[in-house]
Amino acid sequence: MLRTVHVFDVRPGTEESSFIEWLDGMLWEHSRRFGCLERKTWRFLDGIEGDYDSGKSVHNRPRYLNEAFWPDQQCVEQFRTWLRSPEARDFRTKWFSGVRNHTVLRYLDYEARRQLGDD
Repeated sequence: MLRTVHVFDVRPGTEESSFIEWLDGMLWEHSRRFGCLERKTWRFLDGIEGDYDSGKSVHNRPRYLNEAFWPDQQCVEQFRTWLRSPEARDFRTKWFSGVRNHTVLRYLDYEARRQLGDD
């Protein structure tokens, strides 16, 4: 399983709640055609840097996180190809005119190394 995460802020002057609803719905609508299994948007609440005893409050982090779960890399690449296509140009333009401080991260399920034994 592959997880992609878009971390971002909404641009000043953009109506935040309606933009997030639109983006969340459109990303789900388009990505599921390419095999996306689940997609969800989260809003940053708070956090700490460091350990629980001496950690400091986190500041200046992007407010939103949109995560998507994919069965494999091929599905993600097909979606990215579509995102870069002329067909997706209007969607891309609206998406990126409403966000700033955008980063995309990819994570792969961690599987502990299996011990080879004498089964």
